[in-house]
Amino acid sequence: MAYTVHAQSETDLLVERLTELVAEELAEDFDFSELAERLDFYQRHPIDLNRTDGRELQELQFIPQLFIDNLLEHRDRSGKFVAIYELQVVDGLDMDLLQLLLPYITIGVPHSLTNVGVGQLLEEGEHDLMVRYGRTLQQRQGYAITDTTRSRYLGTPHQLFARYRYHFGSDLQVALNMKKDAGEAFFDGAQRYGFDFYSGSLYIRNQGRLKDLVVGDYALQFGQGLAMWNGLGFGKGSMVPNVAKQATGLRPYTSSNEVLFLRGGAATVEFGHFSVTPFLSWRRLDGSVSYTVDSTAVVGSIGQTGLHRTSTEAANRGAVQQWVYGTNVQYQYRRLRVGATAYQTRLDATIDPQALLRNQYAFRGDALWNASLYYNHSWRGIYLFGEAAHSLGSGFAFANGLIAALHPHLSLALHYRNYQRDYHSFFNQGMAEGSSSSNERGFYSGLVYHPSRKIEWVGYADFFSFPWLRYRVDAPSQGLDLLTQFTYTWYKKANVSMRYRYRQRQENASMELPHHLLVDVLRQQVRVSGQYKLNDAWSMRSRMELSHYQKEGDSTEMGWMAYHDVIYKPMSGRLSGNFRLAIFGTPSYNSRMYAYENDVLYAYSFPVYHNKGIRTYLNLRYRFGRKTDVWMRYATFVYRDVDEVGSGLDVVAGNRRSDVRVQLRWRF
Repeated sequence: MAYTVHAQSETDLLVERLTELVAEELAEDFDFSELAERLDFYQRHPIDLNRTDGRELQELQFIPQLFIDNLLEHRDRSGKFVAIYELQVVDGLDMDLLQLLLPYITIGVPHSLTNVGVGQLLEEGEHDLMVRYGRTLQQRQGYAITDTTRSRYLGTPHQLFARYRYHFGSDLQVALNMKKDAGEAFFDGAQRYGFDFYSGSLYIRNQGRLKDLVVGDYALQFGQGLAMWNGLGFGKGSMVPNVAKQATGLRPYTSSNEVLFLRGGAATVEFGHFSVTPFLSWRRLDGSVSYTVDSTAVVGSIGQTGLHRTSTEAANRGAVQQWVYGTNVQYQYRRLRVGATAYQTRLDATIDPQALLRNQYAFRGDALWNASLYYNHSWRGIYLFGEAAHSLGSGFAFANGLIAALHPHLSLALHYRNYQRDYHSFFNQGMAEGSSSSNERGFYSGLVYHPSRKIEWVGYADFFSFPWLRYRVDAPSQGLDLLTQFTYTWYKKANVSMRYRYRQRQENASMELPHHLLVDVLRQQVRVSGQYKLNDAWSMRSRMELSHYQKEGDSTEMGWMAYHDVIYKPMSGRLSGNFRLAIFGTPSYNSRMYAYENDVLYAYSFPVYHNKGIRTYLNLRYRFGRKTDVWMRYATFVYRDVDEVGSGLDVVAGNRRSDVRVQLRWRF
């Protein structure tokens, strides 16, 4: 079990596998830095297998809970690990999991805050300062408008991001983020204090009974995400065991996403087999507030973009105050965990959505109580999990599942969900086909087959239905999602995978009719991809993909995309980088495709490939000694047969859109 792994390459591969299907439902520039930063941190501060209680392993997001339970039981039964090689005897470990796990674990790290004074904290702590600049080179229409009565961008096209981290081992962290999006002002207007978004936290862990303490911005993840889940969550994907969510409990919030977090204070205190997590949050949210004749503040919906570029967006900035307070209690004994969460969300404005039929069961009011019970338990190769949640005064949500090792080479995953149409939560990310854990029923089944360390086959089938109306779906509807993928790996040398995905949903017909009629919408994707390692420095990666779109009453569309990557990452040396050349062609946005892209550190993207053209990017990293790194990135789309790129205020004249980024990191 030789440990000769390019750690950063494995991190890139892992982020892609975890986020690839999630990214299709999110904005193109969604921030995945929270996951990337966590993986990078545990590369530099590996998890001590003799000290962990499993929580750090859960934070990696790719380790099945069944394996974590097996590892902890093996340690209790056989004593502390002497070497990492002992992992070979733990049930549930295969070569794929081992290769992903090795960069993040170690043996024998001392307790970082034991007998530590202030002087030692100042002298031996790690400081990490990073500054990033980016912009689109072509001028967007929103910057060219000078008429102050029209909607326009009030700021500059420059994107600025600065982050500071202080670590003392793995048990003390200070984090600060500052962010300005393109189009937002800087020390002017709505952003008169400089950056548009500030985020910070102080995090302490593993101090006797105090397991976690966060002051500032934080995230909570409990159960299967039906009642309380902040930050990034995963579900369906090629990593089938991820249908069982890995709840990390209380964590500091370090992402630059401006929506998915709480602000205030929370702590987890342990009493034997019980742990208690009280939490309190107050923050301002975006919303368009109006007032009734009796001076009651009313808001149609809460903003989810975090963008404050135009006069309307700036006016909605921080217009609604939100208070959240509650408690989580969890009991853990060996392989059994049972927990309960109860909290209230209160706003200073009443939510009153539009009077549309699809909104008949939508939340209305200014306060909401949520409560849930959840469990997970592993027994003889079977991992059981589930959660039942209730929004007081309205509906329920249920999720239950299992992951079973049917054979040393075959695993099964099952997941059943039933989210009632009048279930509400401001903080839910349960496994779902829709955008929230509401108005959905579904049954998921997946298989993973490993006949040898070279061959892996995964497949899943997800049947779902929506009992009530949705956006662009004016009747109850149903659908199906199927995926099958075969991978062949030459250990540490190369791999090739073939994937087929079939998705069927229903939505309103495009044709003009006296009433809306639901029709089937079919999407199919075929993908062949591979990676080959030429030597310790050079590797290649390629993909070919076909997309098929069909909607009853509309013309059928066929799209295609192919790319080739060249990656240079020497084991030692100052310069590294990667280059991509992609060509693509789709009749319209309906047959679009997504492709993961490497970026500067902590930045990952999944741009949309549609229309016809070429995509290329170049990333370079140069290391000035051990403490300073500089990244540079240039990326461009060149489209065929178009006179403008984008829509609305983001329109760019011509057929090209190019973006640049420069990033500096200094560790001291």
